[in-house]
Amino acid sequence: MTFREALIRAVLLLPMLGMGACATTSTAPPPIAEDQELRDTDLDVLFATEFPVESKYEATQRAGDAWSKGDLDRALFFYVKALQFEPDDTDLLAIIGMIHSAQNNPRMAVRAYTRALNIDPLHVASLEKRGLLLLAHDEDERAAADLQKAVALNPALWRAQNGLGVLADKKGDHETAITYYDVAIEMVPNSAITLNNRGYSRYLLGDFELARTDLLKAATELGYEQAWVNLGVVYAAEGDYADAVEVFKNVLSQSESCNRAAEAAIANGDYAVAERLLERAISESPRYYPAAEENLAALRLRDHS
Repeated sequence: MTFREALIRAVLLLPMLGMGACATTSTAPPPIAEDQELRDTDLDVLFATEFPVESKYEATQRAGDAWSKGDLDRALFFYVKALQFEPDDTDLLAIIGMIHSAQNNPRMAVRAYTRALNIDPLHVASLEKRGLLLLAHDEDERAAADLQKAVALNPALWRAQNGLGVLADKKGDHETAITYYDVAIEMVPNSAITLNNRGYSRYLLGDFELARTDLLKAATELGYEQAWVNLGVVYAAEGDYADAVEVFKNVLSQSESCNRAAEAAIANGDYAVAERLLERAISESPRYYPAAEENLAALRLRDHS
């Protein structure tokens, strides 16, 4: 796999959740420090028999070969070695960050993206990927700054557009959120996560019909499990509890489905329906079901207060 192929492949990786502290030096460190700060040196024992590399090209070739075989640890080892030959290679730093994301090592991923952005503050891939990692851990202001810069440089970044929609939803600005999701869906019509997000925003705005349209597509055509849950929420909010239970059952147990529908019924003031659903949830559960028991106890206490 060539270096260019590796970069293209890395760009397609979705970032994993999580982040921590990150390094923010303004100049590239010496090679040894670079090596230690961008990978887990405890893994060196795994590669003790590797022959040393003599050029960036050789290192990236060996990294690409390891990646094509699914050996991300070895790929990371050689990409970091490649960086020693050209410490200011922002694309290479982005690849290193993406591998760390794929390995659920967000602290190191953010460190790599940040180093790339110290070199080139307009490095789009690093802005988008770091922004999405920050968003995943509720660093909303920093995430917004990165993602807004990214889409200003390249409006076609649908994941960044989706991320900005999530940020708007978190602020309660669902109309603005939908405008971001619209842009993302125009670029990637079959993005299940964006359809799910737009559908839920439409539900929050009270547009149940359009919400169902988005969520049905995400769930039935694209297999996005969370969309089934959100679709059930929409049916339940409309008072269609029987259909809500059936929809929930696509991803939840019978007992969980009845309990979720009952919670919506309580919110709607349909207490008699809620009590029946909770009794079903408890009777059909193979073991003690605390959530349903607690909901039923609270409901009956309310009736006697």
